[in-house]
Amino acid sequence: MNLLEFSQKFATVEACLKHLEKVRWRDSEFCPHCGSTEKIYHYSDGRRHKCSVCKHVFRIITGTMFGDSPIKLLPKWFLAVYFETTHSKGISSRMLAKHIGVKQQTAWFMLHRIRNATTAHEKPMLHSIIEIDEKYIGGKERNKHASKRTEGSQGGSGKTIAFGMKQREGETRAFKVDSAKGRDLMPKLIDNVAIGSKVNADDATAYSILNGFYDVDTVQHSKGEYVRDATHTNSIESVWAMVQRVYEGTHHWWSEKHTQRYLDTICNRLNTKDMNQSEAIDNLLEGGLTHESRLTYAELVR
Repeated sequence: MNLLEFSQKFATVEACLKHLEKVRWRDSEFCPHCGSTEKIYHYSDGRRHKCSVCKHVFRIITGTMFGDSPIKLLPKWFLAVYFETTHSKGISSRMLAKHIGVKQQTAWFMLHRIRNATTAHEKPMLHSIIEIDEKYIGGKERNKHASKRTEGSQGGSGKTIAFGMKQREGETRAFKVDSAKGRDLMPKLIDNVAIGSKVNADDATAYSILNGFYDVDTVQHSKGEYVRDATHTNSIESVWAMVQRVYEGTHHWWSEKHTQRYLDTICNRLNTKDMNQSEAIDNLLEGGLTHESRLTYAELVR
């Protein structure tokens, strides 16, 4: 579905609401207040509903990432979801603001709510062959003003550290971590990778802690070795290349405290790349229609 077709299909509030009902009530109608699946009454305006159990009146966007946004903005919300989902490297808040006719601050808040929705789906444990690696996110020190350079930071000091894992022919996940030491990396692996899985890593000393939990195969990057038979970390390194392109090419910079949402969005875009556009958009909308995905402005800026 191209942009013209999408904007025509979801040009009205009513069209957006009908689609959200289809996605949120895919299995059955329920009340967002009490969770009841008993009779839901529908008002004639098509915008309001009432639970027969708790008697609350609600809209299909109640308790979602759209929840406290003016309902007239729904077509613009849908366009924001389209741009963030279909652009291979995402879209900046400044560019989105120009495209949909809102202030940059509004676009920034909308995009963070959309990014937050990518974490709402339950994720199974990774297994089989897993590639792991860490990444230092940030601009080059030589590109900074002399007064803002951090001495010795070319190797990573002063930058945000991310730890990533990529299942061969499967999902990608990445996490902001406090350090590249084993004590900070191991919990992420335990939470996401099945014990006993085969893990491909480089020869960083931090990965020695994995032995006994995983079947670890390493490539000796320090000696110029990058591939040995089927052992390599090329897939996860290609993920880091994408992260760097998004950081430098789309956003140019992002705050360290928001790093996890950017990583989640990039991973979600990679994990849904085989879906068609409609499926990828519905997948994100489904995540955004849960209570867990709702991000308030106070939470975002604190």
